[in-house]
Amino acid sequence: MAHQKLKVCGTLEGWVPNFFEEPTYKNEPCDFRLKIRVTEDADELREILRNNYNKLCDWYKKASGNRRFFAEPWIENEDGSVTVRVTAKPKYQEFPFPVVDGDLESVDEDLTLREGTTVLVSTVLMPYSPKSPQGGMRIRPRAIQIIEAVTYDASDSGDLDLEEEFTKTKGYKKSKPNVKKSTKKSDNVPDDDDEDF
Repeated sequence: MAHQKLKVCGTLEGWVPNFFEEPTYKNEPCDFRLKIRVTEDADELREILRNNYNKLCDWYKKASGNRRFFAEPWIENEDGSVTVRVTAKPKYQEFPFPVVDGDLESVDEDLTLREGTTVLVSTVLMPYSPKSPQGGMRIRPRAIQIIEAVTYDASDSGDLDLEEEFTKTKGYKKSKPNVKKSTKKSDNVPDDDDEDF
C-alpha cells in the first residue's frame, strides 16, 4: 500500500521531546511523540486526515478481518484548530530524522525547543500492519523545519532529500538565532494520556 505524504505547519504544544536523544519514558525506550496545533487551513487538513484514516481503516478491515481501530491521530479543538499527533518508532529506524532551520541547515543538537515553537513537518500517513491487533493510521514525521524557535533559556540550539521536502524560508536560522522565551513554566514532563501504539 502506497503511503501518502503530508506537510503540517503549526506550533508545538504540550511536552516537547528532545529531537536528537533516543526517546525514553520512565527510563524505558519509547516512541517519539509530538503534538502540532494547526490553525491555518485546519478544515482542509481535517478533511485530508479523516479521508485517509477511513481509507486505511477499510484497508485494514479487508486485510485482517478485524474491526478494531486505534483512535484518530488528531484532535479537533473547540477553536476550530486541529492538533496533529505524530509518532516515530525508533525500533523501525524512524528516529532520529532531519531537523533543519530556515536555510535547510541542520540545527544544533543543544537547541532545546519548547511549546509555541513554529514548525513545518514533512510526514507520511502510515497504515497499521494486518498483523497488528488494531488498525487505523499513524502519522510519522520524516523531517522537521524550525520556522520560529521558542526556548526557556534562549540557547541555540538521512537518506531524505531536504531540498525536495522544504524550501528556504524566513524564520529561525541557527546562524542568526532569534528565539523567544517561553511564557509557560513546566517540568517538561510527558502527558500521562499518551497512547502506546
